[in-house]
Amino acid sequence: MDAMPHPGGRPPGPVGHRSAPPPPPAAPSLDRLRRTTHRLDRRLIVSNAVCYGAVVLLAGAAPGLLATEVIGRINLGLLLCGALGVLAFLTAARYDRRSARDCDTVADRIRDFHEAEPPAPPQPLPTRSYRRGSR
Repeated sequence: MDAMPHPGGRPPGPVGHRSAPPPPPAAPSLDRLRRTTHRLDRRLIVSNAVCYGAVVLLAGAAPGLLATEVIGRINLGLLLCGALGVLAFLTAARYDRRSARDCDTVADRIRDFHEAEPPAPPQPLPTRSYRRGSR
C-alpha cells in the first residue's frame, strides 16, 4: 500500500497526542492606558506649574510690577492670579474631556475583554488543622 500524504502537509500526530491549545486572544494593553494618562497628567502639571512659577518669580523679582494698578484698585498681580484660576479651570476641563475621549475608551475595551472571559473556577480554601496543645 502506498501512503497517501496528509492534506495539511504534515502527518497526523501520534494517537492520543493533543496539540497545544491556541493562544488566548491578546488583551488590550494597560501600557497604552498608562502612557495616555501620564501624557495628559504631564501636560496639565507643566502648563499650570509654568504659569504659577512665572507669577511667583514676578512677585519676588518685580513686586512693584505686580502692584501696578490697571483699573481702579485692581492691580496686575490680582489679574494674573485670576488668570491662574481661569487656566486651572480650563486645563481641568480639557483634561476631563481628553481623558473621556482617550483613556475611557481604552479602559472600556480592557474591562470588556476581562468581563468576556469565563470566570476561573473557585479555588478551595486551604484547611488548617488546629490541635490543642497540652499544658
